[in-house]
Amino acid sequence: MFFEKMLQLHQKEDCNLSSKLLETLKDGGIKANFADLRVGERGIYFLFPNKEVSKVMLYQAQIQESLFHTRGEPLVHLCACEESKKNFNHRDFLAIIKMDLRFFLGIHSHKIQRKFFNDKPLKLCPQCSQILSHYQEDLKVFFYRAKEDYYLDFNA
Repeated sequence: MFFEKMLQLHQKEDCNLSSKLLETLKDGGIKANFADLRVGERGIYFLFPNKEVSKVMLYQAQIQESLFHTRGEPLVHLCACEESKKNFNHRDFLAIIKMDLRFFLGIHSHKIQRKFFNDKPLKLCPQCSQILSHYQEDLKVFFYRAKEDYYLDFNA
């Protein structure tokens, strides 16, 4: 309901919804369960209303304190690893575009946020980090190839 009202508001104001969504992806991310995502071997793709596509990262932005103590910090995902396939539409995960690998992380216990980090460096998932070798170990190259890779993942 809220999302539908936001869409109507942006249509009334004659805003470019796709550019606003891209800006949101770069600023703070979009909850994975609200995003139109497709997970492929070469990336996780965000589909815009104007039919454009962008690669995004996926990470768990909210984590239970007990899990944080047992498993450590969440990992950042770039492609179709086991965790991203399982959680690409989970409410605690964010789709985001960040070149510096520094993210917001909230740690909560019994639905009460205990700690949060605004600029927390997180590591890439080992399985996902292997994909960067195809992109000269450069996230900019990885994101730049979104259209080509989307076609290879879903149309080839």
